Amino acid sequence: MLMTIFRGAVRQAQRHPLYVGLNVLGLGLGMAICLVLALQVRHEYEFNVSIPNATNILRVGQRLSNPGLPVSEHADVPFIAFPFLKVDFPQILAATRYDSDVFVMHMGDRHLSTNGAMVDPTFFETIPLKLERGDPKTALARPGSVVLSAEKARALFGTTAALGRTVLVSREGHRLDLTVTGVLAPPAQPVTLAPDLLTGIPAYRLDDSAYRYWGASSGSIFIRVGSARDRAAIASRLRDFVIAHASGAPNDDVALGRHPERRFALTLVSLRETHFHDLDVNEGDEATDRRVVNMLGLIGACALMLATLNVVNLATARSTLRAREVAVRKVLGATRRTLFVQFMGEALVNAILGSLLGLALTEVALPGVASLMGSTLRMDYTFVLPFLVAVVLVTGFASGLYPALLLSRYPSASTLASTRMPSGGRHAARLRAGLVVAQFFLAVTFAICTLVIDRQARFLQQIDLGFVQSGLLISPMMTTQDLGTQRHVLDAMRHVPGVTSAALSMLEPNITNHWRVTLSSTGTHPVQRHILVDTVSDGYFETYRPRLLAGRWFDSAHGEDESPGIATLEQAGKRTFSAILNRSALQQFGFKSPEQAVGQILTDGPVSVRIIGVEDDMRFVSAREEVSATLTLHTSSAALSYPNLSVRFSHVPESMMKARVEQVWNATLPEEPGYFRSVQDRISTFYRSERRQGRLYTIASVLAIVIACMGLYGLASFTALRRTHEIGIRKTLGATTRNVLGLMLGDFLRPVVGACLCAIPPAWALMRAWLSVYQQRIALSPLYFVFVVTIALLIAALTVFTQTLRVARAKPARALRAD
Repeated sequence: MLMTIFRGAVRQAQRHPLYVGLNVLGLGLGMAICLVLALQVRHEYEFNVSIPNATNILRVGQRLSNPGLPVSEHADVPFIAFPFLKVDFPQILAATRYDSDVFVMHMGDRHLSTNGAMVDPTFFETIPLKLERGDPKTALARPGSVVLSAEKARALFGTTAALGRTVLVSREGHRLDLTVTGVLAPPAQPVTLAPDLLTGIPAYRLDDSAYRYWGASSGSIFIRVGSARDRAAIASRLRDFVIAHASGAPNDDVALGRHPERRFALTLVSLRETHFHDLDVNEGDEATDRRVVNMLGLIGACALMLATLNVVNLATARSTLRAREVAVRKVLGATRRTLFVQFMGEALVNAILGSLLGLALTEVALPGVASLMGSTLRMDYTFVLPFLVAVVLVTGFASGLYPALLLSRYPSASTLASTRMPSGGRHAARLRAGLVVAQFFLAVTFAICTLVIDRQARFLQQIDLGFVQSGLLISPMMTTQDLGTQRHVLDAMRHVPGVTSAALSMLEPNITNHWRVTLSSTGTHPVQRHILVDTVSDGYFETYRPRLLAGRWFDSAHGEDESPGIATLEQAGKRTFSAILNRSALQQFGFKSPEQAVGQILTDGPVSVRIIGVEDDMRFVSAREEVSATLTLHTSSAALSYPNLSVRFSHVPESMMKARVEQVWNATLPEEPGYFRSVQDRISTFYRSERRQGRLYTIASVLAIVIACMGLYGLASFTALRRTHEIGIRKTLGATTRNVLGLMLGDFLRPVVGACLCAIPPAWALMRAWLSVYQQRIALSPLYFVFVVTIALLIAALTVFTQTLRVARAKPARALRAD
């Protein structure tokens, strides 16, 4: 039986190479698209799966609901909560703080900057990352220990056999001599937590405000629980926990006031969820939008469905050509069951050939896709082979079931007695038209979505940020708190050839530093708001060039323009300082116009600020987030707390300027190697996921339309052949080539037009929901829909035009002899 099926498939390929070629090529393309996108989706959903018990490892985060500010969630939390958590919740089996930062490792005259974290000795008990070398139970047990990633161990020592070796590490001006006690194994699957360096928390760090105050934070807390029930039990008591430990008098610097639960809450997020969850978390730049990933999976499934519908459509159309073969087989004794198995077997053979082609195309395309996505995609046959077998079975049965049932039921006597092949009737014609509608409905829907997503991604790259982006480089966070050092670096930068201005500030594109104060307006109806604060140095206005809506910028001729900086503002006594508000802060304090705000006083206890100017919003955050109400202060007499250095340059290539400023930075701050980045580079991290996935959308959507057109081409070839006799009669009765061409094109394009019209409402609804998460977005213009529909109709018309024209121009005498 198997040989019979195989011989039948070979015979069909020899007699109808176009039909079989379209089937196999369509299935191959559909399977390749499906397989590549399935591997990408699997890669995104595999984050942290290699960490044992990752579901029960929870990150404690915070949610802030301050008056006048949008609700925001942060991965960093006040470390003062750490000892109380372990005492108040017996469900916690292990816990650790994770104080991440950039460290500098010194080996002789080499200085290697790396991302790492200071953690508690219970880190590996809480998060059991695998060690290539060393014992996780003792790796961080003693002070002065360090665990390196395998990559950094090779970079420092040339090998991962580095246990017992020493390395000098510096952070924030502190130098630590550390001994290597462990080397992390490279993760088998992608992880969100991939430090290059882990060391204990030194004593000097415990005096930092992040460890002592509820209003400060600089890292994460991870806890491990035994079950989902334990997680629920802890989550239900977190509000009471905040009230019990974070409450205090209004003048208590450690606490958060009398009702901290009104604006501060702790959250729990499983380590398995962070990759998607962190998209809306302030420290989640590397997160991925789950909607984007799910859309990729849907496109892959629909591409495979399109290919399957192609096979069904062509097989249904061409099944009537095999009617006499079926009749002869029945006369010779074949049963309906035998015929059904024969035709189903041929469909499975085509599916297997398509799957082999799809597998080959996937192997070729995967390295390019991995490079495009910036990921480590690989062909994992433990996943691919079972997936491919399932796809072959589903595709084979789906594409062969209806044709097999249709062919096996043809009556042999009437079929052999007829001078013409059976057509299948109106039911078969409607089925084929319905399949064409389904194909183009899917293809056009995804094409519209892809176009809108692409336009939104381009819009985000060109969005007006409220300041001049070009010609601006930004340093990493400066950890030194010494005023003399900060001034020295700033002065050195201003003398670099090509630099036109330079300034220090606490806020920068892709904000990493958050200082907030509570300010109240004056008057009969005072308004109190929690507001973001930026402190800037001289030269800020020339460096960023913000748009001033009213008032003036800071001027050294005005004594009030000089403040002691936000870190020491509350100790300044009863004084008034100058400040600038942004546009978002106007409505928060009830000012109707920028001009009305100028000259107004805002107070914070004994300290008052007078508004001397209003600037337009400067978007330092993602377009998904609202721009926070911001107050800007100026200082030249006090050191800024963890500032960034911004440099404006002109008439010098960016790469050359980066090399110049980095050389000066490293010479003046050898303990803090710096890598300057452009504004576009810092902002692009917000939209990296959309940009990378959008490229796959475009490729997959184009190929989906190609697959749909391949099916339409095959159907046009068959239909033109079947209608040759009819066209001969029409031309004999006076129809012109133009009449026949219009008739046939209309028949082919009518279901395509219907599919395009049906695709518009769901595409509009999908894209409306998609765009709703962005604070700044494109308008959902009808032009996008008109453009895609027009292109789809043109492609469909060109696809069938050649076949239709050939038949329409045939001579009537030759056409009447056909069939």
